[in-house]
Amino acid sequence: MAGRWIPAVVVIASLGAARADSRRTVHVETTPPGATIYLGDKDGEVLGTTPADVKLAPGDQVLVIALDGYLDEVVPVPVPAASGRAGKRPIEIDPIRMRAAESMLEIKGTAPDGARVLVDGEDRGALPRRLEVAPGPHQVQVMVGDKAVWDEWVELDSGAEHVVTVTPVVDEPPPPDPARPRGPRPPLAIVRVGPDFGWRSLRYQAAGDAMFTPSFSSRVLTAVRVEAELAPWRLTPAARPVWPLALVVGGGFAPADAVVAGSRTTDQFWRTTEVGLRYRLGLGRHAAIAADAGWARLIWAFRGDQEDTLPDTDYQTVRLGLRGEGAVGPITGWLAIANQVVVSGGPLPDRFATADADGFALRLGGRATLLRGRLEAGAEYQLTSFSWSFEPVMGGDYQATGASDRVDSARLWVGATY
Repeated sequence: MAGRWIPAVVVIASLGAARADSRRTVHVETTPPGATIYLGDKDGEVLGTTPADVKLAPGDQVLVIALDGYLDEVVPVPVPAASGRAGKRPIEIDPIRMRAAESMLEIKGTAPDGARVLVDGEDRGALPRRLEVAPGPHQVQVMVGDKAVWDEWVELDSGAEHVVTVTPVVDEPPPPDPARPRGPRPPLAIVRVGPDFGWRSLRYQAAGDAMFTPSFSSRVLTAVRVEAELAPWRLTPAARPVWPLALVVGGGFAPADAVVAGSRTTDQFWRTTEVGLRYRLGLGRHAAIAADAGWARLIWAFRGDQEDTLPDTDYQTVRLGLRGEGAVGPITGWLAIANQVVVSGGPLPDRFATADADGFALRLGGRATLLRGRLEAGAEYQLTSFSWSFEPVMGGDYQATGASDRVDSARLWVGATY
């Protein structure tokens, strides 16, 4: 009798092992990691925490991915049956990007007739209100005409819910706290660093002896450029009228590069320095205009056998310009034009009896912000052009009536905001 039961037990054990072995491995990964994986729904079996390899039976399975502060993600996973080597290979599904949960702000209570609810200065209707807002600080006001009968700042975590209860105000409310300015404060400092690629072209007009007034075109030089926008006065709410103002400083340095003509060799140098003020005026959420004023220096100098025949310049200019900006999401683009009043041109104008110059600059660029504006990456093209008029020295070596001098540059950068 016992001998009959032994094969039956073996068969049952074999079927159980086969059923367990039929499960497939599925790799689940999320951004950010640390999410809980449920089978079927959130009341189902907990399979692990991402990133994880989970075992699923063949068939159409459903995973629920949950992480505090983010929306739940429901992921259908078809698991084909397989055996042998194919059954041992893990099933790869696309990485899951978790979506941050909006915060919920509920505003209720009582207020005088005609009262309106404002959130961050935007009219959101009458009491009561239930609104989805972005995580972070928000100013909640209840206004009757121009009078605030309720004013409160709240801090909302991602996916959290907060209730503001408005109570009637009988006495005259105190004046607004100046330490709590309306709207977000612009950055105190932005620092950018990256490569700057520049090239130059100069052409004389009515040139005489080509030995002393030859045309010149450089190859591309690579500089390292650092730029900063500074506005420490934004720390003080009392200075809010000048918050749009920023001090802009920057400079670039390119290592020496050789200019060779026959047996003669000359080193060329490219340097830039800028110091100025920028006043930026917002035109709604997606546009702005800015005025720039400052001092700029552009050196393109030569040292060596040919320095007396090459266009050695040290431009020092007063810069006055306008800049228009447009933004879509995290992307901002701009076009800027500036008049450059030439104060000094360096050695080049000393080669003529008289020399006058004027210039302009054109910039076209864009940047993208990352990590809620803490980091940025950008690119910009700049054209700087100068027009010269000369009166040559009678019988001198340098004979020309004018010249056009153009410097092009293209820069890339990464930046950090504080």
